[in-house]
Amino acid sequence: MKKMYLRIGSKGDLVRKLQSTLDESGIDPGPIDGIFGDKTRKAVVKLQENKKLETDGVVGPITLGALGIKAELPEPELERTQFRELLLKNPNYFGNLKVSPFKPVKKITNNTSYEELKCVGYNPHLEQLEAVVFIKRDYGYKGDICSKGSPEYVRFYVDWNNDGNWVDVGMTSFTAYDIPDDKPLEYDVTLKLSPKEKFCKIENLPKVRAILSWNNPPTPNDPDFSLVWGNVVEAQIQIDAFKFIPIGEFVKLAKLELPEDLLATVDLSQPVSMLEPQEVSLGELKEIYQDKGVPAHRFGFSHVEKLLAKPTLTEELAKPGYVSLFEGLDIDISELIDDLLKTDGDTRYEELMCIGFNPNQNALTGAITVKLPYGYSGDLCKKGSYEHVAFWEWDEIGHMWLYLGTASVNVHDIKSIPKEGLQYSVFLPVDLSHRRRPCTQGASIVRIRAVLSWQTLPSSTNPHEIPVWGNREETLIHVKPGPIPSDEPVIYIDGVGSMGVCDIDQSTGLATGESAGTAVFTAEDSPFGGTVTITGFIDTAPKYVMEGTEDPIKYKVFVRPYDPAKTDAENPWQPLSNTFNVLVNQQTGPGSLPEQKWIPQKIDPVGYYTYLEDLHGSAWRRYAVGNILARWVTNGLSGLWEIRIEAKKPDGTNVQVGLLECPDGSTRSIVKVRLDNERPFADITITGYRRGSPVVHEAEDCGTFVIGDVIEGGYTATDQHFRAINLSVQPDPNPALPGPAKPKPDPMGPTTYPAIGGAVNHDWELDTKNMRACGYTVRLWTEDRTIVNSGFIGWERADYVGFCLEEAPKKEKKK
Repeated sequence: MKKMYLRIGSKGDLVRKLQSTLDESGIDPGPIDGIFGDKTRKAVVKLQENKKLETDGVVGPITLGALGIKAELPEPELERTQFRELLLKNPNYFGNLKVSPFKPVKKITNNTSYEELKCVGYNPHLEQLEAVVFIKRDYGYKGDICSKGSPEYVRFYVDWNNDGNWVDVGMTSFTAYDIPDDKPLEYDVTLKLSPKEKFCKIENLPKVRAILSWNNPPTPNDPDFSLVWGNVVEAQIQIDAFKFIPIGEFVKLAKLELPEDLLATVDLSQPVSMLEPQEVSLGELKEIYQDKGVPAHRFGFSHVEKLLAKPTLTEELAKPGYVSLFEGLDIDISELIDDLLKTDGDTRYEELMCIGFNPNQNALTGAITVKLPYGYSGDLCKKGSYEHVAFWEWDEIGHMWLYLGTASVNVHDIKSIPKEGLQYSVFLPVDLSHRRRPCTQGASIVRIRAVLSWQTLPSSTNPHEIPVWGNREETLIHVKPGPIPSDEPVIYIDGVGSMGVCDIDQSTGLATGESAGTAVFTAEDSPFGGTVTITGFIDTAPKYVMEGTEDPIKYKVFVRPYDPAKTDAENPWQPLSNTFNVLVNQQTGPGSLPEQKWIPQKIDPVGYYTYLEDLHGSAWRRYAVGNILARWVTNGLSGLWEIRIEAKKPDGTNVQVGLLECPDGSTRSIVKVRLDNERPFADITITGYRRGSPVVHEAEDCGTFVIGDVIEGGYTATDQHFRAINLSVQPDPNPALPGPAKPKPDPMGPTTYPAIGGAVNHDWELDTKNMRACGYTVRLWTEDRTIVNSGFIGWERADYVGFCLEEAPKKEKKK
C-alpha cells in the first residue's frame, strides 16, 4: 500500500524533528525551521544513499525508521491508492454500475472527500464553459509534483431546450498532485462551446451538467454516469443573442409574408448583421423598474458614478441654469446618494462564488451567480451592464497585493431567471512565470484575491476597496513547476501534438500519458500524425507590445529526420513556413470585453513568425489560446524526426533557447518525435459455410445463405502501432436476441494494445440461426495508437464483407 510521505513543501513539527535528527547524524539539512526545502531533500537523499534505501528524497515509514523516528503518517485508503487495480479486477467493485454481473465489494459513489466540483459558469462573449474544482487534501493524488500525479476529468453536458435531452459537448481535465500545506487549492477547467443562438427577444437559458471524476474519465454520451470519486453539478446559463442572423431566419421571426418568387431569388442563408445593442437611458430604466422593486441607487448607480468622476462637476453645478441628469424623473438625488453611501459589498444582485486557476491555459477565472431578474440595465436586446472582476496576487516577500488585471462579462435583465440564479464566468490569462520553479524546490502556491464590482471597474491600485455592488473572495492556486525565469528572454518548446515534451520518450519518439492543452486523450506509446501542433512560450518577452511600447520577438521552428550519422550539411534543418490560424483573446482597453478571433500566422520576408502573446498590459493584452507556435503538416512523413526552435529580439540578437527539465531528470531542448501517417491495413473475406453438418461448403463475398447456416471466413490486419481491432455485424441481426450473432472466435483473442501485436491473422465464423432474413455486412474495424491532428487517438480503417440471409425453404409435408 502506498504510504503518505514528507516531501518538498511539507511543514510542521515532524519536519523539524526530521531536520534535527539529520543534523545530529552529521548531515546538514539546512535551517531547522520545520520547512522541508531543497536542502532538506538533499540531506534525505544522502541519508538514503548511506542506508542503501531508495534515493527518492521523500520520507516515508522506512526512512523514518532508519532515523529512529516513530511517527504515524496519514495515508489514503486502499480504495484510493489502488483504485484502477480494483476496477480492473472487478469493474463493479464500488457498486456504481447500474447493470453488472459483478458483485460490489465496497460501495462508494460521489465521494467528495478529496476533490469537489464547486462552481460552473459560462462566458457568453467567449462562448466557453468553466468549472472550478477544489482539491481538499495533501495526499491521495498518486504522487507529488515531481511525479505524473493523477487526472481530474470534467465532462460537460448541455440540455439546450430544458427538456431532459442532455447533449455531450466534451470533456477536459487537469492534473492533481500530493501537495502539502493549506487547502483547498482551486483549479479551473475550460471548454469551448458552440452555442445555439437565438433572437434577442428569446431568453435562451439552457442547463449545463458537469461531471467530475478522479482518475476515471466519464464515459461519453452518458449523462447519468455513476462515479466513485467526484460529484455532479448542474447550472443554468445564458446564451448570447444573434449577432448575425440568416435572412431566412429573420423573415420567419418577423413573420414577413413575401412572394415565393421573390424569396426564390434570394440566398436566404446569407447573414444579416444585427444593430449594436443600445444603452438604456436613466428615464427609461426608471420606467422599466418602477414596479420591479429595483431601487434608484441600483439603476442610477453608473450615472451617479460618471457624474462624480467628472473633474468639472463642482463648476458645472454652480453654473446658472444647470439642468441635472435627474431633472423631471422624480428621483430624489439626495436620497439616492445617501442610499449609495450606506451600500457596501451588496450581493443581492450578483455574487462572486469561486476563483480558479487553469494550469493548462495559465488563466484565472471567476464564477459569478446573477440572482435576480431585474436590475441589470436592460434585456438582451439592450446593452445591459457589466460584471467586472479584478484579480490580485499576494507577494509574500514584499507583503503586498500585486494587481494582475480585470476581466468582465456582460449581463442583462432576464425575467425567466431560475430561483438558483444564472451562472456566469470571467477569464483572465495571466503571466505567473515569476512564481514558477523546478519541482524539486516544492510546489508554488499563490494566494489570489478577486474583487467583483457591478458597472464600475474595481480599483487597480487599492486591493482592499470594497465595491458598492459585489464582493471579494480569496483562494490558493498552484502554479505548475518549470524553469525559473531569467532577466533576458528565453524561448521553450513545451509541447508537441498536445503532449508535454517530458511525456515523449526521446529514445523512441513515442508519447505516453495524459494530453496537455485543450485536447483530451490518453496516449500509450503513441506516434504522431496529420497536423502536429508545436507549443511553447517565451519567458521575459517584451512587454506592452499591444500598446505599441515595444516590438515583438520573432521565431522560427525547424524539423528534420533524425539521423545522427549525418552532419548538419548532409541533413539540414528544414524551417516551417506554412500559414496557419491562431485563436486569440484580446482585450483592447479598460473594462472592455475580450475579443476572440482567429489571426493568420504568417512568416515575414526573412522566414520568421511573430510571437503573439502579450499578457503584461493592465488593460491591453493578448492571449494566444494553446500557446501554439507552429502547425506542422506531416502528411506522408514517417519515422523519427526532431524539432528545434530559434528566436531573435527586435534588435536582431539571438534569444536563448531554454532547456526544460523533466521529473525524471532528463532535459528537452531539441525534441524527437515519431511520425506515423499510414492507416492500418484491414481485410476480411468469406470462405465457406456449414449447413446442418460439419461439412464446409465453399462460398465467396456477397453470397446468399439461409438462416441457420454457419458462415466462415478470415481476416487480416496489420499496423506498426496497433491499438485495437473489432468484429461486428451490421445491422443488428436481432435486437431481441443478443445470442450468437457475433463473429467468432469470441473472445477473438487479444484485441487491444499492448496484448495485440503488429499483425493479426485469424479465421472467423458467424452462426445465423437467430438472425432475421436481411442483407448484412461483417465489419472488421482497426485503429492504431497515433495521435492524429494533435486532437485524438487513432488512424482508423474498416473493411466490410456482405452477404444476404434468406428464410430456409419450407419442406413439403409427406402425404
